[in-house]
Amino acid sequence: MKVFKLPDLGEGLPDAVIREWHIDEGDSVNADQVIVTVETAKALVEVPSPFTGTVEKCFADEGETLQTGQPLIGFVGDDAHSEPMPEPKQTERAASSADSGTVVGKIEQGSEALAVEQRPVTNRPRNATPAVRALARHLDVDLQSLHPSGARFTEAEVRAAARGEAIPRWTDKPAKSTEIQQKQQKSESSASHSVEANPARRAMAAAMNRARDQVCPMTLFDEVDISDWPKGTSATLRLLKAIARAAAEEPNINAHFDNEVLEPKTPVNVGLAVDAPKGLFVPVLQDVGAQSEEALLETIARFKQQTSEGVIPQKDLQGATIHLSNFGSLAGRFATPVVVPPLVCIVGAGRAHKAVLPHKGKARVRKLLPLSITADHRAVTGGELARFLKALKEHLA
Repeated sequence: MKVFKLPDLGEGLPDAVIREWHIDEGDSVNADQVIVTVETAKALVEVPSPFTGTVEKCFADEGETLQTGQPLIGFVGDDAHSEPMPEPKQTERAASSADSGTVVGKIEQGSEALAVEQRPVTNRPRNATPAVRALARHLDVDLQSLHPSGARFTEAEVRAAARGEAIPRWTDKPAKSTEIQQKQQKSESSASHSVEANPARRAMAAAMNRARDQVCPMTLFDEVDISDWPKGTSATLRLLKAIARAAAEEPNINAHFDNEVLEPKTPVNVGLAVDAPKGLFVPVLQDVGAQSEEALLETIARFKQQTSEGVIPQKDLQGATIHLSNFGSLAGRFATPVVVPPLVCIVGAGRAHKAVLPHKGKARVRKLLPLSITADHRAVTGGELARFLKALKEHLA
């Protein structure tokens, strides 16, 4: 049997949920034929067959989560050279020893299974989520020599170890009552289940972890007078067009900052934050400066429909050069928007409101649109951000 393992689908998460098999066991398939649709990091991805042959075994059911590198499908045929297939427990051990980011689950199934497998002490089961392991690698903390206070390491414990604070070693047995351990494990199991069941929220958490650990944020606030906008004007359209024009005047804002290198981008591709039942989606509007208002409105409507169903294509989530959050359509005047690397800027628009202001020598009621703009201060100066904000206001007025 030739085994095809779940490939890295490039979304920054170590797993994918099987959504739909397009073939059955016993079917003949050709190379590059779509065999399965999976969901990872908010996108549905069609996975093609790497071989021509006959499907002998599908290793996961629809709705099941597979880790990257775990067996997905097995083939026999002319192009599928025979190779022995390990027993299920051997497969789990091989995947676990590679530490490819597997979420704690199938490996830790009780003391009886561990006793039968006779796992060595040095080959310990995983006791940290992928995000916590990534943080440990970033902070140069060796989790193998430490012991978590509960079922898994927390971010706080990793950060404490990085600061040199004492936490229990692996050979130590934390003194905790059985009742406390059961409550903590039940709570963590419940939290883990809710995260694992929703790729969109998992992706959001991973992105926010990167932003917290990598970005040095600075935020500017201001308001722009929009009293002269024609009735029925779309604030989102005006913001998109204004961002494109302001970015042309201050190109370092529409950029990526990666490996300590600032790279201005063209054209302006705006990732539009969309609130949906499954979590936060950020589909990308390509080259907003060149698109007509009708085309932009049509694309936005399509994005909203797709995000509400949770089936937005992967390609529509890639390529952003700047982000826009129009949170004021729900509530709130000002915010501290979060920059997600490698981007360097996000524009936030609050709820428009009316205020009495001096206008042409008299007190007038004017309509104001609050703006909150955050940039990564590692890559952008305060002057660049202020000039971008000034240009944005001029193109919105």
